[in-house]
Amino acid sequence: MTNLRAQWDHVKSVFQIRRHFQNPWLIVLLRLGIIKLPYFLHRLQKGPHSYAMLARPTTTSCADLYTLRDVLLDEAYRDVLPLLPEKNLRLLDIGANLGSFTLWLHRQVGVREAFCFEPEIDSFRLLNFNLALNDCTTAKTIQCAIGGETRTAKLALKKSSPGGTNLYVDYSACVDARSVSIVALEEWLRGIEGDFDLLKMDCECSEWEIVDKTDPQQFERFPVLLAEVHSDPVRNRPVTEFERLVENLGYHTVRWDNKYHGLYIGVRK
Repeated sequence: MTNLRAQWDHVKSVFQIRRHFQNPWLIVLLRLGIIKLPYFLHRLQKGPHSYAMLARPTTTSCADLYTLRDVLLDEAYRDVLPLLPEKNLRLLDIGANLGSFTLWLHRQVGVREAFCFEPEIDSFRLLNFNLALNDCTTAKTIQCAIGGETRTAKLALKKSSPGGTNLYVDYSACVDARSVSIVALEEWLRGIEGDFDLLKMDCECSEWEIVDKTDPQQFERFPVLLAEVHSDPVRNRPVTEFERLVENLGYHTVRWDNKYHGLYIGVRK
């Protein structure tokens, strides 16, 4: 069954590339490793919305290509749209990566103001490039991680899966590991006025410490919370515990996949 699912995913991927991407066969050759490029500009179309996204066509995991398909074509986050204003959102994007999520929302309903946090230097450069190329001028980018407490940590690009690097792996032995700043969410919010429409977290395990260590009153500034949930790297709590923690902050669960890499969407009661 697993092999059949993997084969179907591969067929679906090729079909999506042919249907929605410009230069589809070139992308397939890049994916297979027959052509090798460190970066490639992907132009894709989904309905009335077009995107131009610079990404890394890695041959091991195709992580960036998967992200583009998942966010822009499959619209994996579409369940959040009915909970949001119809236009001009103000959002906090923790773990912005290539900028796919903010740009998707910008195309769907418009972004009045976005704060996009991305600590990894290569992803941060791509984030800035993609926001500018797609005319999302209302987004501010910050090369920094958001956590539960302010500190510094080592971080390195995980070349087999760009965007999958987290703050809890020991990178001290890596030659290319760099120190990155981590700012406590509560501390950062003290310097920002006003409420938001959405808090989005796809920050590779940091969602646990953010929920644990941020003053619950700060979450009142976010009527909608969206998070991709990973394993708890510190206290080893099961993923199923995440829903209870967030509901204790005052959210009503709208969607919860209840699994590793699952999606949580909640709205304030």
